[in-house]
Amino acid sequence: MPADSAVGTACGLPGMTGQPAPGRRWRRILPGEEREIGKLRRWLAGLLPDCSARDDVISVATELSANAVRHTASGQGGCFGIEVTCHGPVIRVAVADRGAATEPRMIDDPLEEYGRGLMLVHGLAVRTGVRGGEHGRLVWADVPWNAGLPAAPVSSPSRQAAVG
Repeated sequence: MPADSAVGTACGLPGMTGQPAPGRRWRRILPGEEREIGKLRRWLAGLLPDCSARDDVISVATELSANAVRHTASGQGGCFGIEVTCHGPVIRVAVADRGAATEPRMIDDPLEEYGRGLMLVHGLAVRTGVRGGEHGRLVWADVPWNAGLPAAPVSSPSRQAAVG
């Protein structure tokens, strides 16, 4: 089965029966251009069922992808990759970019004009991480997945942040 074909019942997609194999995923490689972010949002909205968890996954994917385009070599004529994987109670959003001289950093000043996107990612995810550096990097976030259910808050002490 191709990577784009299904996430499965545990991830709330219609048309799937039984339990999916762990790690069902979708992948895309996109040009490192701002206009691709809107295409990415539409692609994910078409794949995931309409629920608050879908909106959270799309928000996280949008932020991580926008950072790849704006702050790494991916946005300088390169490309970036996104992978969305079902892991039962979470959906992992992982974005691979062409790297940058500096690491992603979270700005926690609400008065700053830019730089608060990783605060959003951290607030929606139960775990985040980053690997790599100047020549290529992978930034990921695990978003709680409860398709069809109202959003449930995740307690702060259980959050693990590696993006920062």
